[in-house]
Amino acid sequence: MTQLAQNGYFPSVSIVIPVYNGMRTLRPCLDAIFQQDYPRERYEVIAVDNNSVDGSPEFLRQYPLRLEFEREIQGPHAATNTGVRVATGEILVFTDSDCVPEPDWLRKLVAPFSDECIIGTGGRIEAYRPQTRIERFLDAMKPFKNAYQGSPDFPAALVTGNCAIRRAEFMAAGMFNPNMYTGAETDLSYRVQLQTGKRACYVQDAVVYHMYNPTLKRLARHFYIYGYSEILLGTIYKDTPGYPWPPRVQAGVMVRQIGALVTYAGSLIYRTLTYPFRRGVDKDYLWWPILWMVVESNNLRGKLEGLAVTRFYRRKFWEEGVRVI
Repeated sequence: MTQLAQNGYFPSVSIVIPVYNGMRTLRPCLDAIFQQDYPRERYEVIAVDNNSVDGSPEFLRQYPLRLEFEREIQGPHAATNTGVRVATGEILVFTDSDCVPEPDWLRKLVAPFSDECIIGTGGRIEAYRPQTRIERFLDAMKPFKNAYQGSPDFPAALVTGNCAIRRAEFMAAGMFNPNMYTGAETDLSYRVQLQTGKRACYVQDAVVYHMYNPTLKRLARHFYIYGYSEILLGTIYKDTPGYPWPPRVQAGVMVRQIGALVTYAGSLIYRTLTYPFRRGVDKDYLWWPILWMVVESNNLRGKLEGLAVTRFYRRKFWEEGVRVI
């Protein structure tokens, strides 16, 4: 095992970035990645273009990185797999083309690998200069809970916007399932920890800032996907000891979500009636119950469609080799 920063040495790192129409965000992302306080000769950057039509490949060629292409399968995890296949680093680091890391991000994210029992790390994800109402909502909500562990007896889930994993174990676990557009990163996190008996940990000080650029439609879509993926993952892991969201628990969560929708509707009515009498109150006061209703209703819709696709947790879709979303 390569010695780490505290001993004056650094492990070799491959940073893999999937890119799809990333022109709006690539410059701040890449500028930050190439300004890390990590020895430049100890990390490589691999960008994988996934059929962009906005000129992203041409822009990427301006940077000292390795540019690969994933043209057959559309999706960030298939693109990331393509990058991993050519990676040479001992540690794989994943982020997205709309994320901007702090200058010390890479150093702090890989530092825990000095412990042989650590198989992966997940850093903190914050909103990048939140300005719009939805960005402020997401910044307060903090939907990306990296290295989240639903049960002390079950592995933590990593988020590929800001995580690292040992390359050898990643390859041995079979990489990301390219047929799972959603949930593949959590699936891989679980697999690699269950197979090795090692664990992933949260690194709070390894920070990236996510440029959400959300619309109401995109907010709805994202939380639909999150709900859908919860059912896919439950179908795979429901019989694994310690799994925190088996069908019975998920059913209870869904019932509570229905109750929450009623609460948000009541809150919206109350706030609409009282808003004219509240001086100095921002319109966020009115909008937040609406945004919570969008989040909960679409998350619930995703779960219901996931139940239909998995035939209520009975279909072994991962053995069929077909795209599930």
